[in-house]
Amino acid sequence: MDIDLADLREMHPRLPEDLALVMIGRAALSLQKNGHESPVSIRLDVERAVTRGMLSWAVSDPGFLDQHDSKRLTEDGAEAIALALGHRARGWRIVRRLQQGEHADWLLEQSSGEASLRIALEVSGVARGSITSRLTEKLEEVSHSEDVDEQWAGVVGFQQPVAALRSTKAVEP
Repeated sequence: MDIDLADLREMHPRLPEDLALVMIGRAALSLQKNGHESPVSIRLDVERAVTRGMLSWAVSDPGFLDQHDSKRLTEDGAEAIALALGHRARGWRIVRRLQQGEHADWLLEQSSGEASLRIALEVSGVARGSITSRLTEKLEEVSHSEDVDEQWAGVVGFQQPVAALRSTKAVEP
């Protein structure tokens, strides 16, 4: 699966252009900060179905790296990648940004024919190291989202590029 972050607005037309540009730029800086060049091979894990893909982006000027909060670089960059993966893998599209207290970052929809699912997606990023424990934390958090059909967590790792999307249904007994 190939993911080009330049297509993020095409994938999610309701995402404001200025926000998309910030998210994409921060994803680029997070990847470049870890020594990656576009395109880079990325491990993709959607409901434990693991594949490899190519992730590409427009190069961002590393001279501005110290003008960004490192946590925002990681979080916003992870959102760009997770939203792109969600669209490519599941056909998700943004409905709206969720607010604090709603236990997720994004309300998405997945349409097939006349049926439509409402999905809560909680996203996080890991600048260095494994994403496993963060994915567990985010699944717990999103499990409290209400008035949706499905609850998902997405976690992106930037050191060794990896993106995972997991449903709370996958962790139910």
